[in-house]
Amino acid sequence: MKLLPLVLVSLAAPGLSQTISPVAFESFDYTVGLGIGNGNGFSGSGWMTEWWSGNAGDHGVITTPGFDSIGHKLTTNIENQGTFRLPDAAPHVDIAPNGKFGSADAVMWFRFRTQRIDPAGDVYGGFSLFTQFGAEHIFIGCPGNAEAWGMEDPATLNRVTVAGSDPDVQALLVCRITFTDSGETADLWVDPATNYPTTTPDATLPLGDFDWNEVRFQSGVTTGGPTGWDFDELVIEKETGGGGGGGGTIGTTYCNANANSAGAGASISAVGSTTASLNFVTLQMDSLPLNQFCLFIASRQAGFVSGPGGSQGDLCVGSPIARFGPAAGYSLPNSGSTGMVDQLIDLTSIPLTPAVGVLPGETWYFQGWYRDNNPTPTSNFSNALSITFQ
Repeated sequence: MKLLPLVLVSLAAPGLSQTISPVAFESFDYTVGLGIGNGNGFSGSGWMTEWWSGNAGDHGVITTPGFDSIGHKLTTNIENQGTFRLPDAAPHVDIAPNGKFGSADAVMWFRFRTQRIDPAGDVYGGFSLFTQFGAEHIFIGCPGNAEAWGMEDPATLNRVTVAGSDPDVQALLVCRITFTDSGETADLWVDPATNYPTTTPDATLPLGDFDWNEVRFQSGVTTGGPTGWDFDELVIEKETGGGGGGGGTIGTTYCNANANSAGAGASISAVGSTTASLNFVTLQMDSLPLNQFCLFIASRQAGFVSGPGGSQGDLCVGSPIARFGPAAGYSLPNSGSTGMVDQLIDLTSIPLTPAVGVLPGETWYFQGWYRDNNPTPTSNFSNALSITFQ
């Protein structure tokens, strides 16, 4: 095995400092050219309904390539006509006791990738929370004529934007909404170094008290006609506590990690669902050396090789090994200034040769592999994680 290359393009994605549980996920894994909605939009996980629209002509269309490693992406099709869907509130009575999210105090996370592709025509594009057949409560994206990423309160038209951001450049938008009895607070980050940032938000918007049960993607301008705005990798999650244990964490750790330049060694964990058909697993590592590239690997069997290729760590997954790296369509995460990374993986296409899907009843073994300087350039491994899928 070779050491990881010293210089690679990456997307930094440090891992969780909170305990997170999944609510819904969509990566638009449909046939290219398909108009989703009205019978064509049942993919993803955590949803009560398919995607839908007002009529067969105003749905979004699936285009390629996607912004992430799973599926393709959604492109808006008709100005000012949205594509809607209802997340399944039934498993989340802790934050949705009356069937609507936000009806109990909670912290929820929303993220998606987006980019305007029709700058001559579209003056707004983004993602909204609704009460079905009722009010729109928050718009996240590029508000009308703002020419920047931001948020808007449709009830008051109050808005905030992120100076220097550009809707014509692909971005990952991460929004945290804190729900309280007296009103909500939305915090927005544009291309943060982690999917769950703890840094000062790029923008903050106070909102009135609301609950919601529907989401929408939409773009447009006042004139109507063709449109063009791309969306991908929608993730909705709830914060269920602090400390990193329990809640949405899955799997069982095994195999001790060796010390690295940051301390005792790197630790792997996972958040998501063990139901294979839901295809919703995020791998995480923490206690990493800073500013180092990392690679998640997997196998159908455990193993043990001490110091492979001169590494300071132990390889704890067997052969053949799947690598969630650039050859499989993944970016290599970088530990940055936090020493943490996370990566959403596609259970329908584990990158073996050929790629395989995870089946119910299978146990898969995961580990993290990373660069270090301890004190000279080397590599190391985290401990390992086994997940049995249903």
